[in-house]
Amino acid sequence: MDLETKYLNELYNSRQAKTYSDVSALFESNYLKILKLIPLLKQTAHHSVIHHDSAADLHLMVDQRFTHTGIFTLTHILDGSIHKPDIKFKVYFDVQLLEVISVCNETTLNSSHPFLAQCNDMNIQWELNLFIEKWLDYCLDKYQGKSWQML
Repeated sequence: MDLETKYLNELYNSRQAKTYSDVSALFESNYLKILKLIPLLKQTAHHSVIHHDSAADLHLMVDQRFTHTGIFTLTHILDGSIHKPDIKFKVYFDVQLLEVISVCNETTLNSSHPFLAQCNDMNIQWELNLFIEKWLDYCLDKYQGKSWQML
């Protein structure tokens, strides 16, 4: 386990409220990971897909695109209509941050999570962005280096 992963695991497993610095570090880390997965994201203005022989195709939907920001959805489309995990996120290209907006149209992932009792936006942001961090690791393992095709 590398130092960054160990640090993130310790932070996530603590019951202390997350700070803006904690969440911001995840935003920065996830921005770097999304650019590894989608190197041309800054120029992407159309829905795209990576076809994979032994895994579900990975879809990128462009919801909004502006000069310095973009809102995207990254998902698998299963059986032609089921979108999972359907992660909607905003990328701030000018400050190099990625912020999760929702996962499967939900703004929380785990209704029994200990942070929810605190009802703190930073803790909820932490949970959502930790989810995409782990999912981006999975996607990088499966799809990195494969070509995106415009839909």
